[in-house]
Amino acid sequence: MIPILPRMNCDWIAQYYETLEHLSFGSHLERSRFAFLAEVRTARRAIVCGGGDGRFLARLLQANPRVEVDFVELSARMVQLARKRVASMGRDFQERVHFRVGDITTFEPRLAGYDLIVTNFFLDCFGDAELAMVVSRLANWGTPQARWIVSDFREARGLAGRVWTRAVIGGLYTAFRYTTGLRVNSLPDYTAALSRQGFLLRYELETLGGLLHSSLWQAGASPE
Repeated sequence: MIPILPRMNCDWIAQYYETLEHLSFGSHLERSRFAFLAEVRTARRAIVCGGGDGRFLARLLQANPRVEVDFVELSARMVQLARKRVASMGRDFQERVHFRVGDITTFEPRLAGYDLIVTNFFLDCFGDAELAMVVSRLANWGTPQARWIVSDFREARGLAGRVWTRAVIGGLYTAFRYTTGLRVNSLPDYTAALSRQGFLLRYELETLGGLLHSSLWQAGASPE
């Protein structure tokens, strides 16, 4: 059995998270999250994992007037912020979202057949073995043509790039260990995990010298 490590819970920092993010990275993380919104305007059923305060959720609902969303987030305080954000947009938007406070490893989907899976700055909360299980669960909930949006940190290529990006990532893991209880301390190989489940990389974008990586994946290949 794969051990389930304590996941990061952002309750303590939820109300400060957006401010801290902008102080640390400006608007780069937001741009990374939103990089491929234009490519998923035809999605009808989506799951947003670890959606935080709902900034991506709000943009998705605005960009796609027919999508229904399951929003799964471990932090109850973050879900409160996301609910408030969507409520301010109007009742029509609220009715298209089901909010769930909980862990993706125990979540049971409400909607049948997601054609959009979203994991922005989420997969880095798992070790490689647990990540394989999580990616497999999500992939099994997707349609045969499902698309998968990923935004996350990554070590840059080249010696100099690896040195400074590894230092930044290590500092982030240390900070989240003390503020959220996260016990993972290195980036998992999520690209290999998605490929093993039959997802093909369609588009990718690197920013901040390779520290941030956004990608759009498409189901369709035979799983390894």
